[in-house]
Formats: sequence, structure tokens, C-alpha cells
Amino acid sequence: MQRLLLLALPGLFSLCMACSDQPEPVPPIQNTGVESEVSLTVTSSIHKSELPAKHGISPHSRALFDWFDSLGVPVLNDRKYLQIYLGHYNALPDNQLKPHYTYVFLLESTETEKKVYTLEMRKSTYSREDTNMFSGESYRYKEFDLRADVIERLKELRTNHPQIGHLRKFDSRTGDPVALFILARGCYGSGFNQQAEDLIRYLSEMPDFRTGKPVGVEGLKKSLSEDMALSFMRSTRQAFSDSTVTREALLRQLLDIAKHYPESTGAVEARKSAEILSRMIREDEAHSPESMQPWEKMTPREQVMELIYQLRDQNAESRFSIFTDPRDGGMMHQKVPGKGSPATQLVEMGEVALEQLIEAVDDDSFTRCADSHSVIRVGECCQTIIDRIQPTGRRFDIAGNPLRAKAAMKVWYLGN
Repeated sequence: MQRLLLLALPGLFSLCMACSDQPEPVPPIQNTGVESEVSLTVTSSIHKSELPAKHGISPHSRALFDWFDSLGVPVLNDRKYLQIYLGHYNALPDNQLKPHYTYVFLLESTETEKKVYTLEMRKSTYSREDTNMFSGESYRYKEFDLRADVIERLKELRTNHPQIGHLRKFDSRTGDPVALFILARGCYGSGFNQQAEDLIRYLSEMPDFRTGKPVGVEGLKKSLSEDMALSFMRSTRQAFSDSTVTREALLRQLLDIAKHYPESTGAVEARKSAEILSRMIREDEAHSPESMQPWEKMTPREQVMELIYQLRDQNAESRFSIFTDPRDGGMMHQKVPGKGSPATQLVEMGEVALEQLIEAVDDDSFTRCADSHSVIRVGECCQTIIDRIQPTGRRFDIAGNPLRAKAAMKVWYLGN
């Protein structure tokens, strides 16, 4: 009898393991540096029979997912979930050398590249021929267990204060609310309804960094909308610095933000910026090179007027100095052929340009000097150029009363 019991124990142990709903641990990608190609392989050995029974989805969660799908995003139904190895490098917040990964949903795949949807709501393409700018290593892809990843993320987040989790944006396993919501939508699209509901519940209990209070189930859509709009506004502001992105393309981005997140603070800025860009596009159409006189035939006043107009294409590499335009040699101020940027040419024209520059200090047209925080306006450029021509260091309050400020500037700089 004891012999039969001993023989039966291994079988009982295997049966217990097969009935468990816990996935096997997901092994990390090893940085071997010798893999020329990495095929997509399933990292977990869960069989369909081991998956948990499907749970229902609440009407509120379904409404949130329907709203998300209406934003012009890819539908995340039955999408493969990938872990992409970015290499070993130092990064915030701990600034230590360690492996870094990003997690994405696969949209399209070829032998050479992967088109993906990121947890930051961006479409991106990764190619095995490219290397990461921080590590210099090639990207490597691995199909990852979405359900196991969500369970592990929530476990990690719940061991910390939720607010701390929200601020861990530099971590590969971020607790950013938008990222967690996209994961919830991915879970719902893959039939992992329990994990989707767990994420929604966590998000509703998570303190909003703007108020410090939990957003609640009813406030979740508004909070997510605010975060999404601000994220897209940051990337749109940054896109102003890319001269290959046309003003028409920037306008479309702004209109999309205003359309999809109409009640957000980001939408308020988007609508105002769209009005300015629309005006600038109309002005560009009327300002055709064919209608202009040759430069050498222009009067000095006409040359100043044209250069001030061209400030809308001033493209500094740093918003902290408009004189880092590539035509001025960039941030390294290398010698380059040509007359320099419009701002540099205006400085060289000197005091003859002052009066017209003063008249333009309230011009709210956008330049190409931008980062994710702000876009420098033509009027701001004019103030900087004036200070370069006459370096007094004085700045006038243009926003409060432009006419009074211009009058004061004429007295200060021109003596009239």
C-alpha cells in the first residue's frame, strides 16, 4: 500500500500543477549581444485549459473602452503583446546601468520591422536594423504574457503608495494612468476581463496628481481625458521644432485634440493654437515668393518687414536661445555658409530695425523654436533681438497692455 502511494505522488503533483491558474514566471530577455534575429516566442507555457474562466465586464468599463475606441486609436482586440529590449543604459530616476524594456501591442509585423502601439498612445516602428540611441544595441522582441504582466504590475503598484506609482514614468513598468488604461483595453480585447476590471478599479482608487484625491469610477473618464490631451499637447508643441512637420499637419493635430478631448484644459490651448495656425496658413498662402521683389531691390524697411515675417521659421535647437538655429551654426555655433537666420540678420541690421521690431513685439505667431513645454512666439523673438541690438536687459510686459508697452519701448530705445 505504501509503495502504491509513493508511486501515485508524482502524478498527483503534476495534476495539481496543471489545475493551477498561475502562469510560469516570465524569463527576462538576456543581453547576450549575439542574437542576430529573435523570433516572436510565447514566454509563458499557459495552455488554454489553464486560463481562468471569463468574467463579465461592467457596463461602466465597457463604456470607457467604447469611448477610447472612438478616439481614432487602433482597436486592441487579440493583439500580441510584446516586450522590446532597448539595451543596457543609465536612466532616471536611479541613474544606474540596467536593462530597459518597453511594452507594446503589435499592429503589423514583417521580417525586418514591427509596427506597434505604445502605452503612451503612439504608433511606432521598430526595426532590427536600427539601434537604440541610448545603448547602441539592436532592438529585440519577445511576445509577452499580457495577463501575467498586468497581475505583476498591479502587485508592484499596490505595494507602493498609488501616487508614487503614478510618478514612476521613467520605469519600464510604469504606473502612468494612461498606460494602465491601455493595458486594461488590451486585456479586454484578449478576453482577460478580470484583469481589465482590476486595472479600472485600481485607476479609480488612484489619487489624481492634480487634486490628490481618488478620481472615482465616475471621474475616471475626465481624468484620463485630461492626461491624454496634455500628453498630445506636449508632443504637438515639440513637433513645432521639426521643420519637416508642416503647419497644416500641426493644425490637424491640434484639431484632433480639441475634437477628442473637448472638456480638457489641453483642448482649450489646442483651440487657441489652432486659430493662430489657421491665420498663419492663410498668411503663408498670400505671402507667395512670386509676389516679392528681389532682396537687393527692397528698401531697408521692406527687408526688415520680410525678416520679421520669416521669424515664424526661426528654428532654434534650444528654446532658451533663438540664435541656435542651424543657419547660425546650431548650439555649437559652428561656422556655416550663408547670411544666417532671420534673427541673426535682424541683429546685423542694427538700430534701423528697432522701430519695426517694437511694433511686432505682440505678434503671437508661432516660431519653430519649441520644446514640449512651450513654443516661442514671433513677438518674443523680437524682444530678444531688440535686447541683442541694445543690450539693456530690460523686458517689458507686453501681455498686459501691448500699446502702452510699445510706447514705453519707443521712449526707452528710440528716445521718442
